[in-house]
Amino acid sequence: MCQPQLFRPITWVISPIWFIGYGLEKAFGWEIIEKYDDSDGLEKYPSTGNLKLDFSNGDKIIVSDTSKIKAESLIKDFLEFCDGDLKFESFKISSGLNLKIDCPNQITFYDFSLLTQHFCNEATKSWGIFKSNWLTYYSYSNKKTFHNIVGQTTDGQKFSIYTLDDLYKDQYLRLNQELVVNTFDWKLINNGVQQSGV
Repeated sequence: MCQPQLFRPITWVISPIWFIGYGLEKAFGWEIIEKYDDSDGLEKYPSTGNLKLDFSNGDKIIVSDTSKIKAESLIKDFLEFCDGDLKFESFKISSGLNLKIDCPNQITFYDFSLLTQHFCNEATKSWGIFKSNWLTYYSYSNKKTFHNIVGQTTDGQKFSIYTLDDLYKDQYLRLNQELVVNTFDWKLINNGVQQSGV
């Protein structure tokens, strides 16, 4: 009698773990491998160009529909793994329609992107905002992949930020008008009052 290759002991020893999980999933209909809406979770979105930014000159804000206690906990968690020399006391938390966290000016583009992603993973309605004299954008973590943050500038340019890129060196937004981006209510960062220029 011919045995299928899958059931030979040597196959189990030399096969990669993911292949075993894939085989079990296909054979028994189990959901072992996580799916990401036709994405592998690691893919970088294509771009049609890059929009350079000077991240050192501008306000960095996190807006989140969460409690102050949860926000403080998320910031402390973030500070344990961030690369910068940031202090908890330098983050200013204020309440309004949502919690608004003013990040310290010295936070890097890389750390701010990771903090945005960290908040979005723990509190679904969270956004990272960058405001400067020449560029303002909002961003949030895209649930279709692990490492893409998507957003839009105030002049309508859609973009992604791939968090596995070298964001210390590559400080730009990856433009792509084909991205699906949720809209953001700018009144959320102004305690419900629309300000001019935003």
